[in-house]
Amino acid sequence: MVLEGEALYRNAVTAGALGFITFGWDAGVLGGVLLTTPFQEAVGYPNTTITSMITSAFLLASWLGCITITVFGMNMGRKNWIIAGEVVQMIGTIISATSYSYGQLIAGRVLIGVGNGFCTSLIPVYVAEMAISVPKRGAAVNLMICSAAGGIALAYWVDFGMTFATGQAVWRFPVAFQIFWSLVTIAFLLPNPDTPRYYYATGRSAEGDATLSRLYARPLSDAAVARSKGDILASIELEKVATASLRLKDFFYDTSDLQAARRIRTGVFLVGIGYMIGTDMIYYYLSTIFQAYIGLPATTASAMSAVATTVLTVTNFLGATFMERFGRRTWLIAGAIGQSIFMATFTGLMSSPGAQTGAAAASMLFGWIAVFGPTWGPVPYVYASEVMPLRYRHIGFALSVSAQWLSAFLTTFAGPIAIADASVGWKTWIWFLVFNVVAGPYVYFCCPETRGRTLEEVDLLFMSQRLQGTSAAKQLEHTASLSSASRSSGDVEDVGAEVPKGEKTGEWLVGGFVCDY
Repeated sequence: MVLEGEALYRNAVTAGALGFITFGWDAGVLGGVLLTTPFQEAVGYPNTTITSMITSAFLLASWLGCITITVFGMNMGRKNWIIAGEVVQMIGTIISATSYSYGQLIAGRVLIGVGNGFCTSLIPVYVAEMAISVPKRGAAVNLMICSAAGGIALAYWVDFGMTFATGQAVWRFPVAFQIFWSLVTIAFLLPNPDTPRYYYATGRSAEGDATLSRLYARPLSDAAVARSKGDILASIELEKVATASLRLKDFFYDTSDLQAARRIRTGVFLVGIGYMIGTDMIYYYLSTIFQAYIGLPATTASAMSAVATTVLTVTNFLGATFMERFGRRTWLIAGAIGQSIFMATFTGLMSSPGAQTGAAAASMLFGWIAVFGPTWGPVPYVYASEVMPLRYRHIGFALSVSAQWLSAFLTTFAGPIAIADASVGWKTWIWFLVFNVVAGPYVYFCCPETRGRTLEEVDLLFMSQRLQGTSAAKQLEHTASLSSASRSSGDVEDVGAEVPKGEKTGEWLVGGFVCDY
């Protein structure tokens, strides 16, 4: 049976969600087994530096996978790169699960990381580009991060259950089970086409027409389908005129007609900040933080880690449910304020170790996770997938995710080493606190609101006056000018919505960067 309409889009979202469960599973699975005796025996009782290498090799390799996408991303399309990523991850998982040395384990995790870089670079792009309903697009991309959080929680619960087992299965079974998630991701993705935007951008108009008709479950002659195609082609035409090539100087001060470099830079900084606030340091080492740093017993630490990641999953889903109630900027600024408060309190408590302060620190960590879940967990991904121009979307989003992996590598490799150093110790958390504090001002000054616009209408936020009189610009302006009331009837073919007044009110010049606020 050929899927179309809502069934086709649900299948695309399901495939993407399963792909991100794979990512979350890897992020959580080692955190719960690093201190178990069977794992320590198998890899030769690694010291802190080697343990950091085992954990962070995956992250640096994910960065490599993202860079690969920036160079070759248009060659195979969104769908085929995702499938390739899952296959590479399965090979790496087999190597990891059969390891009897830390060298083999690191090699396996490098392959998992490369495949993960392919998937995390393109799954949100795939899901966003398959969306024909603006209100559903943000929630759908948000769901990818919810799924990653679910993968983390599932992995920690399995790790907790395996603490009651014996032998090498304690850690090999959870690591190997990642193959299951890759297999089901491929199974759901195979019946789907690539995105209509990818087909049109690469000159495959017939396939673009067919896919767009399938998504709407209507013929190409239908008004909504024709309007959507017209918007996509208009956006492509504008980008051909305005962004013939990316210039290095534009990444510092962008005066081009559609500000492609500025848009890429905005996404890179936003996602990078989102992972310098302590995200991976916390989730990769939850059990270690609860056990070694806060002082909880091993079984209690494992259970607390599973509960904490469950809190993350629940709050992620709450964020997905209410994503469109507020603007992207509102979610991010409010999240930065709340996270800063909890991280500051947590850091202060960690400076005075003890049973009571340890319990209080654990509660502050739970508070931070609860705020992060619906805000800085998913929203940077949603925003970065929306703000990029079509022609460079695979490059821009892949570079944004690569910033995530570089930030994650730095924090997960250097963080434990710094905390283990008696002269640094708890002061390591000040680093994360600083980025929690600067996150809000960055969003306020540098991130214009994208809520309520189609991916093509986002071009209007960055368009120079020179382009505003072109036929392609008028096509997008006509769509954007349609009243939100006329497109809130619940029909699936929402292709745009009026942006509330006041969401883009001016510009601020920061270090040569023109930033909207």
